[in-house]
Amino acid sequence: MKNDEVNSVIDSLKPVIDELADAAYERRPDVAAVRARAGASAPSPRAVRKWRPVIVAGTATVAAAAVVVATVTLSGGGQGGRGGGTGGNEALNTRAFLLASAVTAAKQPAGHGACWYTRTRMSQDLLMPFKPGPGVPTPQGKRRTFQVRTAGSFEHWKCTLPGGSGMRFRLHGPLDARADFPTKKDEAAWRAAGSPALHVNGGTTESKPSTTTYDKGSHPVNPVIGSHEIEWKPIAKLPATKNGLEDYLRKLWRQDRKGGTKGYYTAPADFCQYVFFNAWHLFMTPTTPGTRAALYRVLADCPSLHATGRIKDRMGRSGVAIGAGGARLTVDPATAQILDFERLHGGRTGRGEYLAVERQGWVDKIGAVPAP
Repeated sequence: MKNDEVNSVIDSLKPVIDELADAAYERRPDVAAVRARAGASAPSPRAVRKWRPVIVAGTATVAAAAVVVATVTLSGGGQGGRGGGTGGNEALNTRAFLLASAVTAAKQPAGHGACWYTRTRMSQDLLMPFKPGPGVPTPQGKRRTFQVRTAGSFEHWKCTLPGGSGMRFRLHGPLDARADFPTKKDEAAWRAAGSPALHVNGGTTESKPSTTTYDKGSHPVNPVIGSHEIEWKPIAKLPATKNGLEDYLRKLWRQDRKGGTKGYYTAPADFCQYVFFNAWHLFMTPTTPGTRAALYRVLADCPSLHATGRIKDRMGRSGVAIGAGGARLTVDPATAQILDFERLHGGRTGRGEYLAVERQGWVDKIGAVPAP
């Protein structure tokens, strides 16, 4: 690398390194506090509920220095609570971690191809036995008297036709459908009920995988930000600077605060929560590395976001949890890729929304799958 190029890299990384250095200084230990805590007994670990799986269907240099500094942020203190999953549960400095993720995202290859492929896995938690009540009608057949979590995967292809004349889409699934029971008692109750098929990701645990190919118009295919549909072709032209992307998102947010495109959408009063709740859709589309880096920088300026620690997602992958407003994203610190999204809902059913990204990337034709 030439000297001019080295200097350019140094200049581009200075703001992030300064942020990380400031964060490290803020996390320096208070000697008095450490002495006061000396000899304090460690808290007892909390019991962890283990789920019993039942397979029910499916198919079997300066840049380096910046990485080192970013890695240090994973073991220090800072804002945010404690997460669970790996046994480390490190508190993180949220802003420093998101800025480091921006640097990592900007260095990822842009990629290209005829089709954008994603494989996602949806989990549905039915953690309360069914009880009829106001607005909750009694279903036909036996009432559900057990708790269960179901999961299934789908493959999606979104393709540009030759010559840019249109688009074609394909959906394949459900794949690897399964049900997990928290206790033997729940599983026994399910079997006593006749081992009924359970709802999972657009089908049931007994559904066989199917393939549907369609053109735009028959199915909703565009990503959304609030009430706004984002066409596929302009996605690659979304702003790739922090200020540019923030201005774009604030414009959409202000419109959605007034009812949005349909007149009935109500955006959160907190702009940061609006961005956070919609970040999943942007990360799931073929946005450029610059846009993804800009999104991380917008999120880094949000005081309502908190890095709550290292966790493992439901597929066993390690990442850093970022939470706000009852929702959570898990980020792989090595690649700045999103691993999963979870949003909890209240109510009698105990259901939550959970989506994991199993694989995504460009391919040359519909039906092809990118290399892991």
